[in-house]
Amino acid sequence: MLWQKAWLETRWRFVIGLVILTVMAGTNVYEYVVTQRMMPLAESALAGADSSPLGAAIREAITLQREFRGFIWYNAIRDNLTQMGVLFAVLLGCGGLLAETKKGSALFTLSLPVTRKQLLGARVGTGLAQCFAIAMLPPLVIPLLAPAVGQSFSVIDSLAHGLCLFFVGALFFSLASFLSTLFGDIWRPLLIAVFIACVAALAQFVAPELGVFKVMSGESYFRTGSLPWMGLVTSAVLASALLYSAAETLERRDF
Repeated sequence: MLWQKAWLETRWRFVIGLVILTVMAGTNVYEYVVTQRMMPLAESALAGADSSPLGAAIREAITLQREFRGFIWYNAIRDNLTQMGVLFAVLLGCGGLLAETKKGSALFTLSLPVTRKQLLGARVGTGLAQCFAIAMLPPLVIPLLAPAVGQSFSVIDSLAHGLCLFFVGALFFSLASFLSTLFGDIWRPLLIAVFIACVAALAQFVAPELGVFKVMSGESYFRTGSLPWMGLVTSAVLASALLYSAAETLERRDF
């Protein structure tokens, strides 16, 4: 019953997120053909780029997108799936028991013969399973569609990038879940979590070693073939700490 309740609360967020990310990944495969037609124009822009940081970024972007694997990582995984993955992970984490006070159903839920931690556990378990599906399934569309444009993409690479997307996505899901035990509406946890994600993205330019989105996009795997184990473990530890804090906060909450 608890799992069904959690599913019914978040099912449309999950379905919409899965469809959007899958369509984005598939669309990026076909965009490669268009990009290759425009590559001569991009090459001329590359020749005119200066040695400034912006010029270096332009050169790297064009160089990476010459090949299919680089194009997919740069556009689909690094940009679309990472950014939208964070948004939908946060959306899946928002809500829960405290938000039910607005609907007037919180007291009924609390009257069920289960503990608050069990209520939270069912919702977190459902949400993490949904985050896993959103992280793993869209990248698998890429190797399925790549032959349609005369290219190939490794299933192993798709799974590796999906794993990176899931671990950091789970961190933002846990952050939203924790914030949802502090605020009785959906909007404040959503906005605060998205704001923190934006700050993290900006901090990455100042301090690259704090690049949580480099972990999420699997940049080290793309460049060296090695998964960012330290970043994945750190994300898992932080997510666990946030979920533990959410459980303790909910346990002490008055309704």
